[in-house]
Amino acid sequence: MFPTIRTVRAPEESARAFVYRVLSMYIRELFLRPGEKLVEGNVAHALQVSRTPVHDTFSRLIREKMLQPAPRGAVVPPLNPDAILQLIWMYRTTTVAVLGELYNSRPASLEVLEHCVADQYKALRSGSTVQMAGLERVFLTELYTLADRLPVLQALEYTGTDLYRLLRMMEDERMWKFIVDCHTDLVQGLALRNHEEAVTALEAEYDLFIPLLEECRYRFPSFFQGA
Repeated sequence: MFPTIRTVRAPEESARAFVYRVLSMYIRELFLRPGEKLVEGNVAHALQVSRTPVHDTFSRLIREKMLQPAPRGAVVPPLNPDAILQLIWMYRTTTVAVLGELYNSRPASLEVLEHCVADQYKALRSGSTVQMAGLERVFLTELYTLADRLPVLQALEYTGTDLYRLLRMMEDERMWKFIVDCHTDLVQGLALRNHEEAVTALEAEYDLFIPLLEECRYRFPSFFQGA
């Protein structure tokens, strides 16, 4: 259930922080699949901690909507299509505003974004689509950081992980190549101070997420609410 390589506890890490880090990562990355039940005692045994930090972490993850309560434990919730559509709209609207701020603030360098895009192309060339959702998240983080709006992104991420989990299902290299090409055009638009090009690239990426949602509902019906 919990491969050792992903559950090494840092010397200074509290039991609660350790359990939260492992469980939240496993839920986000779909190592724990929607509908899978977790029992407190089993998790405590697997992570070699007492049941108290596991119980506290279950409560926290339930508050954050990353788990649902169940007898003697909790269940990984299914993805909510309506919530995903709302998240797509929220991310699109907010990120367009961030591009506007970057256009007005004229950052001295876009090198950090260029490095992100280079890392994405490198992962694609290696055939490692499993990395792409995480690299997409890194790109957004650097984009918002450049505009000094990282707390806004963190607030968006706190509203739910369903959009990220959706992207983790996407294994089609051509679709990921399209998204990374959009990132390239976005950075080029910022570099040339062509706001329209940057926004068009961003909206092309988010337009792709809606048919992606329908495809994933067809391929993985048990992962979604109402299946």
